[in-house]
Amino acid sequence: MSFDFATNQICTHEVFFERLTVSANQRIYAPFLRPPSSSMVEVYLDGKMIPSTGYLSYAELPFIRPEPYRIKTGVNDLLYISIGFEAPRFVQLISGPNLKAIDIVRDLQTKIPELYISVKNRRVVIRSRQRTAGTAFSFPDPRWTDATSSLPTTVQVLETFKSVGINPGRHVYGRKLFPGWTVRQDPVDTTGTQKQLLFDQPLSNADAVLEVNYVTNQFNCRRCYGTRVEFDYSVKDGTYEIVKDTDLLAQEFDKFVFTKIGSHWKWSWVGSGIIDRIGGKGSLGTVNMNAILTVDISQAFRVYQNIKQQQDSGFPQQQVSDAEFPNQLTNLNVKPLPDDPTVAVVEVTISSRSREPVELKRVVGNPNPFTLLGDPRENLRQGNRANFLLRG
Repeated sequence: MSFDFATNQICTHEVFFERLTVSANQRIYAPFLRPPSSSMVEVYLDGKMIPSTGYLSYAELPFIRPEPYRIKTGVNDLLYISIGFEAPRFVQLISGPNLKAIDIVRDLQTKIPELYISVKNRRVVIRSRQRTAGTAFSFPDPRWTDATSSLPTTVQVLETFKSVGINPGRHVYGRKLFPGWTVRQDPVDTTGTQKQLLFDQPLSNADAVLEVNYVTNQFNCRRCYGTRVEFDYSVKDGTYEIVKDTDLLAQEFDKFVFTKIGSHWKWSWVGSGIIDRIGGKGSLGTVNMNAILTVDISQAFRVYQNIKQQQDSGFPQQQVSDAEFPNQLTNLNVKPLPDDPTVAVVEVTISSRSREPVELKRVVGNPNPFTLLGDPRENLRQGNRANFLLRG
């Protein structure tokens, strides 16, 4: 049984990492190249994904002093910390004459689970778990409530700050690295279709790389050009998606019939002449046009059937299954549009050797602005039947 890569995919009209140009003077807006069909937009600045509320930093503070730490019980083992807007609390450190930063990290992480504590450059680093634009935690100066330093804990806390390298009264906060954004109608566009990305405030970097992911509408999609069918390979579960049996028959004959004959770089006999037949206004009468197109498609079917016969008999490793073998052309109908003789609807039905029908219905014109009607997902994905209708 032979197979081929699946190339007829339902187009999602997705745009990935399209680079936009930020206004040079104001640095606050950037026009989309194609209008997004919804507000579901992903924005990247210099490779970082920016939420619509803005990109915030973590609140982070490393100890000024590196390891080793000399902590003595009752002398410099008391940390005074406030998380968010909570009341300050005492946290007792482990003691030892030659403590590594990782020793303090492991101890503090169990005592202050609200924060993330790690080691960097031989120093203890305390960081907020969430990005924030305000104060995440602080180390209050105990003298604010004990001006005379008469309490034993006051002296102990100050000695602890001195031993690890924390300035008393230090507030640790995050900040907004990139502004938030919204999608709005372009105010200077008279058609009402163009949209732009508007930042809450000007970008600080004039050379920031701005990229966006979004879904556009069918008629502005550069992947399918309005057809809703994308001819490209697709990857599923880490491998290329394939078609076989009648799905393969439908894909191959569709490609064969609607390829312009002589256009293939190696096999000039691949294709048919129906694309060239349609396009000249009033060049041929309706009856003659129907007859000529019928002959073209019938000839293309005979050539395609002959190729499959040779494959079936000459290549055992690519044996043709009954479901993919084009046994008979059971229906062929060409209907020109009544208001435009340069466009015709072509309906073809093939019976496979397993007697399963494969139907193709296309609108052919010059040029060919195909548009898919209905939901073709069921036709392209389910079973071994390929039914799809394209209309100009």
